[in-house]
This record gives sequence, C-alpha cells and structure tokens, in this order.
Amino acid sequence: MSTSSSGGRVTPWAHFWRRMLPAYWIFLFCSTHFPHLSLHGEVPGGDKTAHLVAFAILALVLWLFAETLHRPPTRALVWKLAVIIAAYAAFDEITQPVVGRSADFADWGMDMLGSGVVLAALEIRRSRAARA
Repeated sequence: MSTSSSGGRVTPWAHFWRRMLPAYWIFLFCSTHFPHLSLHGEVPGGDKTAHLVAFAILALVLWLFAETLHRPPTRALVWKLAVIIAAYAAFDEITQPVVGRSADFADWGMDMLGSGVVLAALEIRRSRAARA
C-alpha cells in the first residue's frame, strides 16, 4: 500500500511512518517514566483517558508502520500487534516504580482497551477491503 509498484520504491508516507513509530514510542516511554510527571488542567477521566488515547495512537502508528512493509497486512497482523502492545504496556507499568511512579493494573487495562478498539476497527477496514 505504501510502496509503489515501480521497483519497490518507498513512498514519502512509508518513510514518515517508519520514522514516526520509533519517535512516538520514545515519546511514550519518556512520558511514562519521568518522575512526578502529571497532567495539568481538566482532562475528562484524567490518567485513564491519557492511557486510552496514548495506546490507541500507538496501535494506529504500529499498524501504519506495518502497512509500509512489502506485503499487505493480514488477519494475523492484528494478533501480533496486540501481543506486542500488551507486552509493552505490561513492561511500561512494571518499570514505572523504578522512577518513583506507581504501577496500576487499571492503567494497563485502559492501554489494552485503547489499542484494542483501534486494532479492531483497522482489522474490520482491512477485511472489508480484502473482500471488495
């Protein structure tokens, strides 16, 4: 999808998503591992909303990165990405006490909810496009 058919040349969007994934993942790691970092202002749902949105974005960026590879995404991609995100989210929560922050199972649950909704929507889109 993101590579052209002429000699496998990579499109500008493919370059973008290939750079966006590591940049976003580093941002996500840093924002959850700085000691005493907190959200300021009114955020509906506060910390839980931030987890939901952050991991929904991670799922989207991972999917778009995967689409830049030379083969089209398959149903198995959803499960692979879900496992990767679940493992990272668990690692993220487990390592937060090292920097004086708290680990919270509910935060992990919101990570899974955000990423799960996005991955499900993208898989529905992919399967409908494959049938057409």
